[in-house]
Amino acid sequence: MQCGCHCIKCGSTQLESNRVGEIESDGYFDMHHTCLKCNTHFDHLEGDVFDSCGKCGYKA
Repeated sequence: MQCGCHCIKCGSTQLESNRVGEIESDGYFDMHHTCLKCNTHFDHLEGDVFDSCGKCGYKA
């Protein structure tokens, strides 16, 4: 998956993206991204940064 997001830490557009949660009736779904440049894992909408994530299986 790709979107127009940038890493919230370094600004890179080189992201690995994962859908988390269900697709809503309007087509919306939550995304988590991992930056391939600085390894920051963050929530697409909320801007939260995670050291580990049970939804994606990410571990720093």
